[in-house]
Parts: sequence; C-alpha cells; structure tokens
Amino acid sequence: MRENQTKGPIPSRSSGLSQFEPGGTRGPIEDANEFEDLIGAITDPEKREFLKEASRFATTWQYLSSVGMQIPPEIAAQVLQLVDLAGPDRITQMRNINQQLMEFINKDDRASSPIRQ
Repeated sequence: MRENQTKGPIPSRSSGLSQFEPGGTRGPIEDANEFEDLIGAITDPEKREFLKEASRFATTWQYLSSVGMQIPPEIAAQVLQLVDLAGPDRITQMRNINQQLMEFINKDDRASSPIRQ
C-alpha cells in the first residue's frame, strides 16, 4: 500500500470496493424487511421518498440487465439530469423515469410475446 502524507495508508482498490459486495458491510440488502426498516429510519421525508424511487429504478435496471436489455438513451439522459433538480422536482422526475421504464418493458414484452394481442 502507498502512504499518504496526511492520512496514512491508502487502501487498495479491491479492498475498498469489497465492502459493496454481497456480505460486505455496504453490500446489497436481501431481506425486504431490513431494507424497509432502513428506509423508514430516514427522518427527512424528501430523502426517504427519493431513496424509495431510486431503489425502484435500480431494481428495474437490474431486471433489464438480467434479460439483456439496456435503458433507452432518452431515459438515461433524464437520469443524468436529476442532479440539477431540487428535491421535490427530483422525486417527481424519478417517478416519471420509473413509469417510462415500466412502459418500455411492457411494450417490449408485448412485442416479443408469441401470442397476438
């Protein structure tokens, strides 16, 4: 490890990221009740609501990835613009993005279904 003059040893890249792996201190939460408890513990209502919407987005993105689909570029561009929005507007936009993703999935499911609608 390298030494930083003011802060001591710099952890290796792999050891720093391992905390986000399953079983790590900041890894994914598999228990839905534990996740809900963590969300409920957030006292700021705007932060709590945005976290719920962001979590829905992450779950949908994970699903898309698992079936070999990508987020449409126009939706990805909207996600990038979230940083410029204030709290309530950010929450509203995140809800809109989630709705668009669900419509995208529904449209793709209908198009790939062998049963004629």
